Amino acid sequence: MRTELSEAAGHTARVVTVGIAEVPAGRGPVTWGQWAIRRAMLDTEPDDHGTNVKVVVPVAPAVPAARAVEAVRGLLTVYDSLRTRVHVAGDGAMRQELDGDGTFDVHLFDAADAAGAAALADAVERHWRTVRFAYDREWPVRAALVCVDGAVVRAVLVLAHIATDAMGLTLLHRALTELLHGADPAELRAASRGLQPLAEAGFQASEKGRKRDGAARRHWVESLRDAPERLFARRPGARPEFRQAVLASPSLPGALRTLDERWRISSSAILLAAASAVVARQSRHDRAVFQVMVSNRFQPALREAVSTVTLEGLFTLDAGLGPDAGPAAFEALARRAAQAAMKTYYHAYYDKSALLDDLRRLDERRGRPVDRTCWYNDLRDMITDARSVDRREHEGVRPEKSVIEWQTLGRQSETSVAWHVYSSRHFMPVSLTIDTGLIDEPAAEAMLTGFEALIVDAARAAKAAGPPAGDVPGRAADAGATGRSRAALA
Repeated sequence: MRTELSEAAGHTARVVTVGIAEVPAGRGPVTWGQWAIRRAMLDTEPDDHGTNVKVVVPVAPAVPAARAVEAVRGLLTVYDSLRTRVHVAGDGAMRQELDGDGTFDVHLFDAADAAGAAALADAVERHWRTVRFAYDREWPVRAALVCVDGAVVRAVLVLAHIATDAMGLTLLHRALTELLHGADPAELRAASRGLQPLAEAGFQASEKGRKRDGAARRHWVESLRDAPERLFARRPGARPEFRQAVLASPSLPGALRTLDERWRISSSAILLAAASAVVARQSRHDRAVFQVMVSNRFQPALREAVSTVTLEGLFTLDAGLGPDAGPAAFEALARRAAQAAMKTYYHAYYDKSALLDDLRRLDERRGRPVDRTCWYNDLRDMITDARSVDRREHEGVRPEKSVIEWQTLGRQSETSVAWHVYSSRHFMPVSLTIDTGLIDEPAAEAMLTGFEALIVDAARAAKAAGPPAGDVPGRAADAGATGRSRAALA
């Protein structure tokens, strides 16, 4: 172990280099999830740093710096994805390489007090998220520890998205917390039921894996045969430029609780129904077509996997609501959304490279392409945030009315519209990313307020109708996009 000074995010850190040895190693094909996220990263270069993700762990009570460094080292031995590099050949073929030995730098920063430590951790995290990883040459994780009076009060991980998805971030947060407070890395690894990436790739190549892949790809092809060619038309001369609006709604959480109680429909289905109705209204197509991010952690072998298990599921819904449609029509739409969502979740584990070949052949047979540029990602209860509205919560500000804030983004991969739903202490942030050549800012704001109004107005009508009459048969499980579905895999 050696210590040296280094600069990070404009602050001086002590860099402690730790060694890793005699842990699992190997090479093999990438998993379906690794292929999908690496392919997306290639499409967004040089802005692929925008896919970086984070874990920030408050450490209470504070722990000695040496113990915290050992906790980070231990975390690298618990989850193989943190020591896995991905190689892309000239022909686009990919392979993963798991390192069984190597060195890793842990950055230690000093702050005067707890508030300074939180600010410093945020600054380091923001800086590192703007720095690209060399996916084939370095491990896909950076680690910082922030100390007050020599003890660590904040731990920060910034990861390349190729190492893990949003559900994996939650698992990393839990494991690092346990390690910081004395857990044994070997025991954590032995207790985890999640497949490591090389083992997952082995399952995917098995007969059972190939059967599941085939069924999922058939669902996609059959569902897209009658899908619209293009949901949104590009304005003449408009180039792809991307902006994101974030709605901070103090009304949505309570409205969803009301509808869950009165309608007995999962909140995930209600949110999907509202997004579908708004997209149908804006695009002037009754059929909404979303790629929905699905955690795929339905079976025990994937439930605790820290890897890129999440893949897109295909969600289609006839979601056109007439101008005079009221809460009853929206309730019926939500019930149909719940049924459609279960098919989406079940058929969201597949070989994406093979699926893309299937979809190219489908386009050739149709004589026109299928629009798959609308995205939806339910990130509630994940270790994440909605960025631009978070400072309101940190400052203790709870808005009385909904607020929309804007930011400009870099290049996005095959995106016309992307919805992200978050949870927070005081309100439900909902972000809408748009290609401004397809949808302008006023229209995007109308989509967000329309999304909110569908849910809030329905909740108000449900309350006015009186208490619920009883449980509704066939209620779907709460099966949100990332990490929420409870469907069983055959």
